[in-house]
Amino acid sequence: MAITPKDAFNAARDIATHAVEKASDIVEDAGDIIRGDVSGGVNAIVQDSMEIATHAVERTKEVFTDRDGADEVDEV
Repeated sequence: MAITPKDAFNAARDIATHAVEKASDIVEDAGDIIRGDVSGGVNAIVQDSMEIATHAVERTKEVFTDRDGADEVDEV
């Protein structure tokens, strides 16, 4: 099945929504750095950034491979 504009739009919207939610977390993590928890804040920012990137790649892959995650196996 071909990629439809609707699928591409929905994926882009989903990726953007997730990124905005994580950006809010990053702002909170920056507050931790300001309050003195530099290591914890930086670690959390890196983790949130990786989650943004991972989600974007996975969602894009779903659109291009026409998968909804139905055949994916959960990692234990």
